[in-house]
Amino acid sequence: MAPPSGSVQIINPQASHCLYDILHNTAQKFPRDFIDAQFPDTAQAFRQNYVHSLPRFEAARLASPVSTLIARDLALSFEKQLVYRDASSEQAVHSFLGTPSNPLALTTITGKNTSLWQPAFEDKGVLHHDLAKLGAVLTNRNVITPSAADALGWLQQHFVGKGVSLAGRKIAVLGAAAEMAPTEQLLKTGAQVLWVDRVAPPAALSSPADINGSLSYHPAGIDLLSQPKETLATLIAFANGEPLDLCLYAYAPGQGREMRLTGIMNALVNSLPPQLIGSVTLLVSPTTPTRLGKVDIAAMSKRLETRPAWESALSAIGLLGKQSGRVTVNSASVTNTVVSIQGASYQAAQYLAKTIMADCWANHGNPHDAVTTNNTLPIRVSANTAAITQTRSLDHPVFDAAFGGAAAMQVETFTPNQSRVLSGLLAIHDWLQPAYPALGQIRVHGGIHTLPYPLELALRPAAAIGFGRRPKLLKGLLR
Repeated sequence: MAPPSGSVQIINPQASHCLYDILHNTAQKFPRDFIDAQFPDTAQAFRQNYVHSLPRFEAARLASPVSTLIARDLALSFEKQLVYRDASSEQAVHSFLGTPSNPLALTTITGKNTSLWQPAFEDKGVLHHDLAKLGAVLTNRNVITPSAADALGWLQQHFVGKGVSLAGRKIAVLGAAAEMAPTEQLLKTGAQVLWVDRVAPPAALSSPADINGSLSYHPAGIDLLSQPKETLATLIAFANGEPLDLCLYAYAPGQGREMRLTGIMNALVNSLPPQLIGSVTLLVSPTTPTRLGKVDIAAMSKRLETRPAWESALSAIGLLGKQSGRVTVNSASVTNTVVSIQGASYQAAQYLAKTIMADCWANHGNPHDAVTTNNTLPIRVSANTAAITQTRSLDHPVFDAAFGGAAAMQVETFTPNQSRVLSGLLAIHDWLQPAYPALGQIRVHGGIHTLPYPLELALRPAAAIGFGRRPKLLKGLLR
């Protein structure tokens, strides 16, 4: 098969303008709901202030009685920005995926390992096998929410000692090689796993002796951006009439790839026959505006009351700003955690393609079906907040330094392996528990969701402490 000549692109390639246009147009459709949003009048003003404007927009949306309808409008508007473009033409992605294609040939490895995944989590030198106790430890340190601890307790009750079994389930992992993808753990559960990534699985993950279940993959790799139709056909063929657990983990920074990858993964879900969707799983960034509850707000107040003297001194001279760690509009409060260093493309992908799309799926199902047929068929969605993790996507000297100084701000970070294990466990809980997950409840926020200051400003002392401890990082600022 000849390689595709085109790829998925964004109509408006300037991320901040694209994000502004989508938010602005939706706000105009729901004017009463955004009266208090203080949304900027121009794209330029938004670009200069989106760190503050985006949380306020989300708080206004959540305070609206039609918040899920607003989410549906935002989700559709974002997908309309996606086109498949080659040298001679371009076509809206949704229409492009509606034309037939042949599935890619798959190689399947049948596992010979009969031992199921026995989860264990290493935390500060202690290997935890009791997930309920782990949940209590992490909750007491303000690393996870009580709902996340409850989920770990549920897993302890149902699986630990017997092993985590997903035998009979089909799991498609889009971005299977991503640092945050728990693919290795899923291969030990007895499930049938489809590996979707630009690279084939490494030998360390594709040995029959280490797989319980099966692993299917295309030997040449699958490029979501240049092969979306082939990917859709491959997903349908792999499902073979059975529901899939769809894991959306693909990520790559630069050139708007964050937006394009999250957008095309969502479009693939929206193009699948509904009977083939068992669940959809994604990870939400802890820096994305997220709804706060009474427990979070109380913890934020306590954190402010018990802050150390040096923090009070920084606050008194204005280095931590005048704003709070939360943004409130009417009845809704969200985290004030957007940071400019991550860029508008990152936040557009996280907010529109993850937070908003997850809300739409969980309440309306496929947004196209909900609009054209008024058919609401909610989808089981696992959209948990991921841990603060030093992955390649945070490869920047300021972030490197901030990781070093995070503990001084009472913020905890995880290694990629810790995040993979914990996110995999929490996703499995969301797939198997009887009730559909409540979005935004299970969060591994590391303490930044209860930080009493805007994260944009709190990064500064954390980075300063980190640079002080590792002066060599300063060289990275001169690249």
